Amino acid sequence: MNKILQDIERSQEKLLNLLIQIAKIPSPTGFEKVKIEYIKDQLSKLGLKKVIIDDAGNCIANLPAQNKSKQSKTILVVAHTDTACDPGGEVQIREDKKYIYGHGICDNSAGVVGLLTTLELIQKNNLKFPHNLIFGFTVGEEGLGAKRGMKAIIKRFGKEIDAVINVESHHIGRVTNQAIGQYRSEIIIDTKIGGHSYRDFGRPNANVILASIISDFSKFKLSQKKGKTTFNIGDMKGEASINAIASKSACLFEIRSEDNDSLLKTQQKLESILNQYRKKFPGVEITNNISAQVPAVTFSKNHKIYHLTTKAQKKLGITPKINAGNTDGDVSLAANIPTVTIGTSEGWNTHSFDEYMEKASLSLGIKQVFLVINEVASNY
Repeated sequence: MNKILQDIERSQEKLLNLLIQIAKIPSPTGFEKVKIEYIKDQLSKLGLKKVIIDDAGNCIANLPAQNKSKQSKTILVVAHTDTACDPGGEVQIREDKKYIYGHGICDNSAGVVGLLTTLELIQKNNLKFPHNLIFGFTVGEEGLGAKRGMKAIIKRFGKEIDAVINVESHHIGRVTNQAIGQYRSEIIIDTKIGGHSYRDFGRPNANVILASIISDFSKFKLSQKKGKTTFNIGDMKGEASINAIASKSACLFEIRSEDNDSLLKTQQKLESILNQYRKKFPGVEITNNISAQVPAVTFSKNHKIYHLTTKAQKKLGITPKINAGNTDGDVSLAANIPTVTIGTSEGWNTHSFDEYMEKASLSLGIKQVFLVINEVASNY
């Protein structure tokens, strides 16, 4: 095992080159096909025979247990391939002595490199495990993708899966055992009429109505008693020119909370405000299209999967940090499958075009990914 870890340490330049290669392939949510095909090609080159791209667009590789028996369990290992923003072409990567910069360089190209490298080491060293391993490179984890790739995998294999290792981008040492509750929707205001800004002044203005709804909601005091609760407004779209009354307006709306009661109360407050405006403007269509509802779920930090994860981290001198988050792991946690999410690098400004990562952190992150997978696959 020490030899394998030393090989990873010596492969820093190779790992960074692979990271750049993966990050350069644009893969905004819904447009991951080229990257998925690249990953499938890489897996085929490793000699893996059971590699498929499923109907959702995920790339999946199976490694059966060495001697399958009734005691053999199935461990799902996943990393998402999509990025939060659309670069509009090949991702521009730059680097200096300490850092490497570019959208997706960390989230989640680092996680993809972690899985590819682990599979290469398993094949190269002919490693065998008592448990079955399913490796999934998922689509649609970010934003309005609503974790559709992971949902498809859990729907397909859910009854077989005994544990999940979700490999994410940043914070080496993270041990995520809690899914933050999440509510996402699109609020649409449609007055059906519009008009001239001066001549028809007084008609309902969709932009004004939406702004008023947001203003009223922002005055609501979020409960923080049993964990953090937040909200966010994104992608506001209001039509019409400076001299026209807007007939249509929309925004994306999100609530997150560590407490399900607080999440529900905040949702109810939003609906209450929307209903007030529906009564105030009976001729205006106010729609709230819900795209995601994820409950807050927590597994005990004393569960075996977290014990094995922290054991591997400590072997590398990494200090484990139990935390909460929103990742593909939400789906398996909600399905009551023991799930741990770990990070692969030290990175910052994720979900932006100013994303960057500390180069020296990658080899330690990859060693952690390999050791955690090895520990769980051998001893779960």
